[in-house]
Amino acid sequence: MSQERPDPRPFWTRWDARDWAFLLLQLFLGLRLLMAGGAKFDGPQGLSFSHFYSQVLPALSQPFLEKTFLPGWLLKLYLGGLPYAEILIGAGILVAGRNRVPLILAGALFLSLAFGQMLIGGHTTVADIGIHLGLTVLALLLVEDKNRQGF
Repeated sequence: MSQERPDPRPFWTRWDARDWAFLLLQLFLGLRLLMAGGAKFDGPQGLSFSHFYSQVLPALSQPFLEKTFLPGWLLKLYLGGLPYAEILIGAGILVAGRNRVPLILAGALFLSLAFGQMLIGGHTTVADIGIHLGLTVLALLLVEDKNRQGF
């Protein structure tokens, strides 16, 4: 059993460029998802579940109901859970450190959002989501670089 002593220097002097790059990506992606989820509940009287379910959810559903083959029950299930997924995944990215699981979930969420936008012809939005997906992939690559031994 080795008795490795921790480096007494402050982290900002021990970290290399990859550590800082990952931290910046982690903060951006986590805050982006957290704010995107929270904004869906923000109404005229502040944060409100009723605002989301009476105003935002019908507005989000309308283009998909008109332009796609997706059934209404599936849309309501997906879109009804979307802000909660964004908040949970965003918080997970912020607090998980160098854990790949929240980043993989964020990548899957971005893929599902891009697919939905492809169905309704939102090409500009697909490109924006693609940028977020690319940043998520970059963060995953930076995690892999540090954690070669396991999940």
